[in-house]
Amino acid sequence: MTVHLISVGISLADFFSTATDEERWGGYITEAQKIEEFWDKDRLGLAPAASTRTEADLLHAAFALDAGVDLPRFNALSFLQTLADEVRPETWTTRRGLSAELDTILAHGLRRIVDTDLTVLLCSDTPKGRACGIWTAISLAGGDVGRVLYLDGIDVDTHLERPENGRIVVVNIPGLDATKDSEFHTSMKAVGHLGRLLIGHDDRPALIGAKEPVWFHLTGGYRATIPYLIAAAEWLRSLGHDAQAHVLPEKAEGTVPIPLRRLRPDWVHSELAGFDSRGLSDSRPEDGLLEGYAYELRGNGSALTSFGMGMRVFFNIAASPESPL
Repeated sequence: MTVHLISVGISLADFFSTATDEERWGGYITEAQKIEEFWDKDRLGLAPAASTRTEADLLHAAFALDAGVDLPRFNALSFLQTLADEVRPETWTTRRGLSAELDTILAHGLRRIVDTDLTVLLCSDTPKGRACGIWTAISLAGGDVGRVLYLDGIDVDTHLERPENGRIVVVNIPGLDATKDSEFHTSMKAVGHLGRLLIGHDDRPALIGAKEPVWFHLTGGYRATIPYLIAAAEWLRSLGHDAQAHVLPEKAEGTVPIPLRRLRPDWVHSELAGFDSRGLSDSRPEDGLLEGYAYELRGNGSALTSFGMGMRVFFNIAASPESPL
């Protein structure tokens, strides 16, 4: 049993739009013409033509945790399964070069996710990002659309029991494609909530076993997010879990492990306990162990960084009363 966390970008969209370019993709791609046509037509089924039915409606109807039987005239899951049967995403994991996300999984020795594994894909809150996340999941599920679950964002109220039968969870993370620090604050809070969901909190059971390895596959996705996801792997290690991270260098046959640190949880709690809900404090942590990492000094006080905002959620540290800063 293994937990896989996969950061998903939009590299698969390049394949979708140019699948018939045999020179680019190293030869003939099965169903390439259909892939291009469906991507151009409706983003491979994820851009409904009806004005009364949005992408959010379709994703909820097909993949949400509480999705039920859709209207007979348009069953979202059946519609996407028919589309998957035509474009055959199960074949995308058999060759290198189609996307960074699939390449790193293939190099890691996986073509499909086994029934005992938990797989979580993190995609950006954009039309292309969601499409690449969903279709990467369908590919890893061997073309079985019914094995995909979708979470439209994640926060303290998100509840998820561990899916069975190798189902794959796609989590939409606002700000994952961030270009400025304030957006990373948003995405790192979401990553913090994902960590709490994985290890369990309050009355909610953990999604990962005490000795179950957690693999962070970081070759795909947005480059700017890699340090943040490495940090999340380190925080899991700090809380006693077997977290590992790896990347696939260009033209390499196998993945390369990333060194991960362990932080003492008592240090983290001591350093971050004095920040308010905005991430501000009118004083400075006494030891300065996480200065420049979890917080920066500001005048006589301090302010949490994006890392610090995520850490506070991950390590379940309550905010202090609002600072006058």
